[in-house]
Amino acid sequence: MIKITARGFELKQGAKNGIEKELKRIEKMLPETASFDVTLAKIKDGYKCDITVVNVGSFIRGEAEADRIEPAVDMTVDDLKRKLRKLKTNIVEKKRKGRIDELADAFAELEEEVSMEDFERFDASSAEIKRIKKVTPNMMTDDEAIVQMEMLGHSFFVYLGVEGDTRIIYARNKGYGLLICE
Repeated sequence: MIKITARGFELKQGAKNGIEKELKRIEKMLPETASFDVTLAKIKDGYKCDITVVNVGSFIRGEAEADRIEPAVDMTVDDLKRKLRKLKTNIVEKKRKGRIDELADAFAELEEEVSMEDFERFDASSAEIKRIKKVTPNMMTDDEAIVQMEMLGHSFFVYLGVEGDTRIIYARNKGYGLLICE
């Protein structure tokens, strides 16, 4: 299933057909249950394309900007193909190794203290919430959450750990951090 949304302009049927044709390039790399959520937005210097692939609770997201719709879609599809190859390599490596020992070592070193001075310097009155999104966290292992975060291109990811606790994995300079909510 392909859902196409245009923001700030009207998308013609020919462009929709072109997008569907481009998505056929990566459709064969995905299970039949996968669906596409395509969002095209008119921005100052052209167009922004955001494609999210949803398959049984997992997400892969690609995005790109260009001066015209066609190159933006092409670059986004290329980004998705790269991420899918990366995901496949990661899964194959994980099966080959059995588990990722480096991550366990990195998690052991994550105990950091944050001083209250850091919070006192922040002026909350100047903060403005720009977007609200409701999510339903899925149960997964820490390794699966890291893969999901990387596939979405985000710097953090919220999920339920295998014990049922809420966890937040986040990217750090050399590795990942893990917050476990009590």
